[in-house]
Amino acid sequence: MHRPATPLNKPDAVRSRDDSAEQRKLVRKIVSTAIVASAVLITVYVWSITERHPRTDDAAARANVVGVVPRVRGEIVRLAVQDNQLVKEGDLLFEIDPDDYELALEKAKSALAALDEQIEIGHSQDEELKFGIKAAEAGVALATAQGKQANDTLHRLEPLLPKHFATAEQVDQATTASRVAAQGLAAAEQKLNQAKTALSTLQTLLAQRPGAVAAVKFAQLELSYCKVKAPFTGRVVNLNISSGAYASVGIPVFSLVDTSKWYVVANFREAEIRHIAPGSQAIVYLSSAPNQRFRGKVQGIGWAVKPEGEIDLPPAGVPYVKRELNWVRVAQRFPVRIEVENPDPDLFRMGASAVAIIKGGPARR
Repeated sequence: MHRPATPLNKPDAVRSRDDSAEQRKLVRKIVSTAIVASAVLITVYVWSITERHPRTDDAAARANVVGVVPRVRGEIVRLAVQDNQLVKEGDLLFEIDPDDYELALEKAKSALAALDEQIEIGHSQDEELKFGIKAAEAGVALATAQGKQANDTLHRLEPLLPKHFATAEQVDQATTASRVAAQGLAAAEQKLNQAKTALSTLQTLLAQRPGAVAAVKFAQLELSYCKVKAPFTGRVVNLNISSGAYASVGIPVFSLVDTSKWYVVANFREAEIRHIAPGSQAIVYLSSAPNQRFRGKVQGIGWAVKPEGEIDLPPAGVPYVKRELNWVRVAQRFPVRIEVENPDPDLFRMGASAVAIIKGGPARR
């Protein structure tokens, strides 16, 4: 009778198949373990890279923007630019009606000319006035001497009158002479004062001249302000006026973007800030051109942001960074200002979305 095969008496072919299956299972386990381990290692490596080289897509291109503010008021008679136009430093932007300022300049020049004419007349009389002062001073000295002599004579004669060594007529003559000498001294002093006053008038005119010259320069300066020129190379933005509009002092007519220097303001999580320092190298690219990289350098890290949901808010002007979620507590983000070293003026636009990657320590020169 034939008996069924047992594990002890399996044919060699069956045992070979079983061994192969076990080996395949073992290989699969080893491969799976290797894959998991590799994934863990890759994850740890990527995490370490991300920690040491923070990256964020919460970033935007920025540039310095100034309002073009006129320094004089008046009607705009010429608008030399259009919205979004590129202008060079010194290019004419617009011109304010100069008529009032030209008249003010002519008035200031006329006042200066009249003053100069008076000064010229004063100079021509200067020697005569100085001679008059010297003559008046001599007259005062003479009158003083005559008065002293008359008084001395009167004082000698008065004690002699009771002793009849002098007559009453002689005393009267001495008294009259003393009075006449006093009046002569007063007249001489008045002439001296008049001569000094005439000479001081010239000094007053000379003292007024710097003010008149300053008035002319100020009128010229205001006239020059009628032509408003570009303070730097940039692009005109927010231009919504035309010729005929009235420009007021201190009120911007439009804005000018400084295209000579570009920044990327990137918001990094507070835990990433410790890996960033002023001078750190960075790589940035714009969402509109992801394949073009630009070098950058961290200029500074924000020290204050406007907290969300707080009652006691800091003063105005602190940047506000919106959190990604409002139903869980998430890490605060702080703005990092990155100066772009090689910006492409055809790609960079104010507010363009960007991605920033911190590459390491301070840039080497």
